[in-house]
Amino acid sequence: MEAKQKLIAKMLELQHLFEQQNDSDSKQIVATIKQTVARTADKKIQGANVAPQVKPISHIIRTKMSADNYQLTLEQRTTLFDMEGLAEDIANKFMSGIPNL
Repeated sequence: MEAKQKLIAKMLELQHLFEQQNDSDSKQIVATIKQTVARTADKKIQGANVAPQVKPISHIIRTKMSADNYQLTLEQRTTLFDMEGLAEDIANKFMSGIPNL
């Protein structure tokens, strides 16, 4: 599934951006991304089940932004939105249970 590979690549890009920061929030975000990449890479995760794998990343980042006044760089924010968009695209293609080709 090429879309799944693109999503994993976007998650790895986001991971790299947060690894450049050495604070505890960034370390927690990186750990969450690593877990999510491992789960998403599993061949059993396909179609509509891919998007829910991304939600923990989005949730932790958005929680840090609102609760801890955590500031994202433009590059981090853009990559986050791209990753979420890719996950939604995958989910939308499989929403009916039949992939749209």
